[in-house]
Amino acid sequence: MTMEEMAKPSASHTGHKKRTRYVEIDFFRGIALIMMLVSNFVTDLQYFAGYDQYQTFWRVFALLTASMFVFISGVSAWMSHFHASVSKFLKRFFRLFGLGLAITVFTKIFLEEGTIYFGVLHFLAVAGLLAIPFLKFGSYNLFLAIPFFAGKFLVEGLHSENLLLLPLGITPVPFFTFDYFPVFPWFGVFLLGVGTGAIFYPDGIRRFDFIFPENPVSGMVSALGRHTLKIYLVHQPVFASLLLLYLGNLPGVKIL
Repeated sequence: MTMEEMAKPSASHTGHKKRTRYVEIDFFRGIALIMMLVSNFVTDLQYFAGYDQYQTFWRVFALLTASMFVFISGVSAWMSHFHASVSKFLKRFFRLFGLGLAITVFTKIFLEEGTIYFGVLHFLAVAGLLAIPFLKFGSYNLFLAIPFFAGKFLVEGLHSENLLLLPLGITPVPFFTFDYFPVFPWFGVFLLGVGTGAIFYPDGIRRFDFIFPENPVSGMVSALGRHTLKIYLVHQPVFASLLLLYLGNLPGVKIL
């Protein structure tokens, strides 16, 4: 079976459309994952090894990477809701948020600073639930995203020692973390993905003819895109181990 045949829509099943994986979504998710791996490794080099070259470039690269990742997650949320019940959305929330809390505990224990309180997994868990009432608006989410971008400018001047406000973008002063995705503005990026998904995949089915180029590279990238969560969970321990072997020690890491 070719990759294009695998991407063809499936027949409906028990009242819901059977889930269809479109290879182009996996491919672009794989690209975002590769960019994330590069960006996070550079961040590790900056923090642990003192790398300070091309800082503006790497900041822009990190922002573009995060935006791609969240945008594609929004597209996936649109695709998922045609075959997933609310209970499945809840199950996904508890799975992602539970993993996010595990990362919070891990970084609190092993890092001297930079604890991840509301990183990308926490955000994606919350965004998946917040998106439920927005899904019915389809492509209008391109406009509904605007208040979440504007909200960033309303909350960025607000500060509180209450960490429960971190999801909104209200932080203590000073505040430093390695991974932070507040609802304002990142849910706006997520809704842009939902709205774009509604345009290109109405009813969860691709509305355009598309022949995906088949070659070993695209196949590998798409395969990575199908295993994003697993790779995300293991990449930092792998990076830390490599840097530990190279540097001999990792400043800022508490070894029990």
